[in-house]
Amino acid sequence: MLLSWMRARRRRAIAEQPFPGAWHDILRRGVKQAQWLDEAETDRLRSWVAVFVAEKHFEGCGGLEITDEVRVTIAGQAGLVTLGFEGEWFDALKSVLVYPGDYIVPRSTPLEGGGELEWREARVGETWSGGSMVLSWPGVLDGGRFRDGPRSVVIHECAHLVDAIDGDIDGIPPLPAVGRQEWITGIAACRARFGEALDDGRSTAFDEYAAESDAEFFAVASECFFQDPHRLVRHDRTLYDLLSVAWRQDPRSRMPISPRR
Repeated sequence: MLLSWMRARRRRAIAEQPFPGAWHDILRRGVKQAQWLDEAETDRLRSWVAVFVAEKHFEGCGGLEITDEVRVTIAGQAGLVTLGFEGEWFDALKSVLVYPGDYIVPRSTPLEGGGELEWREARVGETWSGGSMVLSWPGVLDGGRFRDGPRSVVIHECAHLVDAIDGDIDGIPPLPAVGRQEWITGIAACRARFGEALDDGRSTAFDEYAAESDAEFFAVASECFFQDPHRLVRHDRTLYDLLSVAWRQDPRSRMPISPRR
């Protein structure tokens, strides 16, 4: 109890400090969505960014230098998804590792009859159970500046963090007790429709990686929900409405139809 009180007091003190002028410019450049927030949302985002930057350890990998541009751009994009969650600071996340590009991860799978197949896989982001998030800096910039369609590596990894709040990364985020089963049933139907569209060769709102698992479907769909909500509504209004319940936000109401212009 005392520790929680002291943490809340420290966070209030950080949030009450003037937001650095240089950080305003960083948010404008690297978090384009920030321009469409109302005054109250903007204040909450800035406070959240200040606390996140103060509390999380940022580490540059592969020669990348960690600067305020890196910290604030990542924090700003992460803060967008928490606007509907009062008091959510991603306490389980301790460090953010940032690479200057895609990073390589060794992979392997067992073969029938013995032995295993090994290969190296390029990635732009992942979340580790030990409390670390790994990101590609170009991927961060592409998402924040709408240069990669409905994709955002920061939003994707933050979706996994939110998904894990209730203990499991299973594609079921924390939900109000009322309507939980309705949400679970509805999201399963949305995933089934998505799979049918892929099988039929029809266009979909987001990347086929969403078909990997329930957890990835939630994370990839959430990217589109925040990055291009109008596109998601055109493809599956039911899915958009379900994600609005999960994220407790309605980005479609604040974003223009063509956000990249």
